Amino acid sequence: MSEENPPRPLANLIDEAHEGRLLVRMDPEQFVRVDRDCEFFKNAIRDIQQKMIEIAQQDEWGLGEKYTNDEGKELVSGKTMVHRYRTKAQGTQNGVYEVLESHFQVVEDFQNVFREIRTRYSEQDDGWAARYQNLEQTMPPEPPAPPKYFMRFTSTGGA
Repeated sequence: MSEENPPRPLANLIDEAHEGRLLVRMDPEQFVRVDRDCEFFKNAIRDIQQKMIEIAQQDEWGLGEKYTNDEGKELVSGKTMVHRYRTKAQGTQNGVYEVLESHFQVVEDFQNVFREIRTRYSEQDDGWAARYQNLEQTMPPEPPAPPKYFMRFTSTGGA
């Protein structure tokens, strides 16, 4: 396995969809929304990753990393903390940047599964394909729907 080309998380589902072995019942509007929501999340992930790059490259952290006392001794703990924060932002297997990259791949694969299914629908039903293309061009942009919570927790006012 190459570091440059890790296996895709949902590669098997993409293949299943491409070969027509997945069945999903959705109207064209839902396909437009799924595709747009995936793009929204991919852009949000890239924005956060960019912030992690900026954090990792930040010169001064204000944690005493550049402090030396009157005797010329450095504050080692400050440098250690800065190093840990830098690598947690970007540079380790469990760094925020790297974890978000795996999330990006899942969203992209999810999007590709639905694109493959949409392509199969379009190839088999010209009317469906025309409705999809019309909706894709005319539906106003909207952010993804907020999550629905099945449980709500309320405070009883006690300690």
